[in-house]
Amino acid sequence: MSRLLVAAAAVMMIALGGARAAHAQIKMSIEGPQSRISPIAVSGLKNLGGDDSGVLSDQFVKLVRRDLALSGYFRIIDPKAYIENPQTTGYDIGQFNFADWSSINADFVVKGAVSNKDGQVSLEALLFDVAQQRRMMGKQFNGGPADESEMARRFADAVLEAVTGVRGPFDTRIAFVSTDGGRFKEIYTAAPDGGDLFRVTNNQTINLFPTFVHGPSQLLYVSYKSGEPALYLANPGKGEEVKIESGHGTPIGGALTPDGNEIVAAVENGGRTNLYLLDSSGGDIRQLTHGGSINVNPAISTDGQNLAFTSDRSGSPQIYVMPLAGGDARRVTYQGNYNTSPAFSPKGDWIAYQSRGGGVFSIYMVPTAGGDAVQLTDEKSSQSPSWSPDGRYIIFSARSGGRERLYLMQVNTQQKTGKIISALMEDDGNDSSPAWSWWMGE
Repeated sequence: MSRLLVAAAAVMMIALGGARAAHAQIKMSIEGPQSRISPIAVSGLKNLGGDDSGVLSDQFVKLVRRDLALSGYFRIIDPKAYIENPQTTGYDIGQFNFADWSSINADFVVKGAVSNKDGQVSLEALLFDVAQQRRMMGKQFNGGPADESEMARRFADAVLEAVTGVRGPFDTRIAFVSTDGGRFKEIYTAAPDGGDLFRVTNNQTINLFPTFVHGPSQLLYVSYKSGEPALYLANPGKGEEVKIESGHGTPIGGALTPDGNEIVAAVENGGRTNLYLLDSSGGDIRQLTHGGSINVNPAISTDGQNLAFTSDRSGSPQIYVMPLAGGDARRVTYQGNYNTSPAFSPKGDWIAYQSRGGGVFSIYMVPTAGGDAVQLTDEKSSQSPSWSPDGRYIIFSARSGGRERLYLMQVNTQQKTGKIISALMEDDGNDSSPAWSWWMGE
């Protein structure tokens, strides 16, 4: 390695991994709830025309069931226990018998209807409270057959909002690092349930540290495709990207402001790494950190007001917070001597990060205002936390059984607890460095 590559590897301060074939899908199974699990029945959709084979109904229902089970708030009642036939009953109040669902101990039931005319799908889905015999929520969707997965995820999010008061996290995207059959690390995106897998990079080199703008339309990442680390801003949907350069040195990592108009870049120069605020084309706005320490892993709060980062200015890597507009940095981690990779919760009141102890990384969170850190993982070497936009989940990578995988964790910041939902890969590859987007619809 050249001196530059060695320096870049050092300042990243996290162990890197990632591999998987492009065709593999993510399977996630629940390991334990954090709150009461409500039994819910998700009935097949009534065919109003054009879905005689039931393909559209099956696809929608399968994905809604998967997402609701993945949320950790619901137990899906086995469809074999369902009494009624959705094709011979109705799907709204007064058109079916609630007793058919209370008899199988359902707290909630999802019913609906679908039609397909000349390739245009019209789908209505409704959520009912069985005990109170009332309709809680309904959604109408229109689009093509290819849009059905988004319909299902948006409806699952709406079910979570109706039951818990907070919108679900499934109509989003997760970016991560992976390899395709060997040593090359590429950037992929996928829905949180593993669907809609999309390969962002295909340059047969090392691509690292993807991070989204507020929504999923822009993605910032580091690539070695020019022979040295460089920062790229990509629009995956359009297949466009721009190389972000700095006159201060080599950008080796960065974060986008929520509006996508500015970038905080970690720039290495002569063994020093400082943070600079740049416009979206790489033009200077101002320098944020100064001196000879290593300042990396920038993360920006959802409101765009605060910046968290890793610095070794105190002698070991620790997490600091400062105003994005400039000012003094405040240290927030004091437990442990190797803390890196900060990530703000959506409300900005917590910072998740990775901490190394005994040669193993674990995920912690600490109040942004300062206070005691809370350990969330302890069974695996866990790294690179990223929050869901609803603030109830963290995705991270962890090594288990010789493989690096993505794991989903349900977090209760008030009770300061976390329960892990495992993510299992179909192939023998590895995945790492996940980043969670905001909702697709916003």
